[in-house]
Amino acid sequence: MGRHKQHKPRRPRCESGQPTTEWFGTAFHSTRGMQHLDVRQSGNGILITSSPAEIDGVLAAWPLRLRNDDDGEGLTEVGAALTAGRGHVFGVTEGPGHRTVLAFLPDHPEEGVGTLARVRTPEDPDGDVVFERSAERPMGLWAEAGENLLRIVPLLGPDAPPADEPEDCLLCPGCYRPVYESSSSHTLIGAGPMPVIGLCRLCAEGTTLRSLRQADVPVDPQQRAVLETVAAALV
Repeated sequence: MGRHKQHKPRRPRCESGQPTTEWFGTAFHSTRGMQHLDVRQSGNGILITSSPAEIDGVLAAWPLRLRNDDDGEGLTEVGAALTAGRGHVFGVTEGPGHRTVLAFLPDHPEEGVGTLARVRTPEDPDGDVVFERSAERPMGLWAEAGENLLRIVPLLGPDAPPADEPEDCLLCPGCYRPVYESSSSHTLIGAGPMPVIGLCRLCAEGTTLRSLRQADVPVDPQQRAVLETVAAALV
């Protein structure tokens, strides 16, 4: 199964001195490599993106938008649960012959690891429980996400523009971290025959490659090629 060797939460940065409304952190897994969490304002709500997550058996980014329909009360409960390592049910929807539950499961599938999951449970007690979407991260990384979610909630307000759909994002080619339009991204020109486009700040600065070497975890060959291209350009 492997294990999470360490995680590297990233402190919020804001060059203007104003409160920032986004945060992200990265865990290094001994067999799965880098695993990211991104928490940010989305209109008058919160967007949590797990990259990668397992979606119907396939690894992909999972953007989960949490609406703010009660003046931040529900979002505060979410942040408090993540921070305390406490289980939390976001919601339950009923379907024909089944129900779908969106929940945070602490110490699942093992101690020290928490899972954000959308689970389909059948009415038939002999039926199979299906994890439609799931993202496993160290409990410490979920706690950091919760703390920063709680920091962002007071900055939300009814004057924020609506965001009925999650903001589009691209994945950084160096680490597969989600890069949104509101995030800083970089293009590296002259590093090879083709420019490297859409790098997150940490990959563009060479920080990601240094962290991976320190953690000694596996890296996707395409990611490694991009990171080594960046490193060569920085010399």
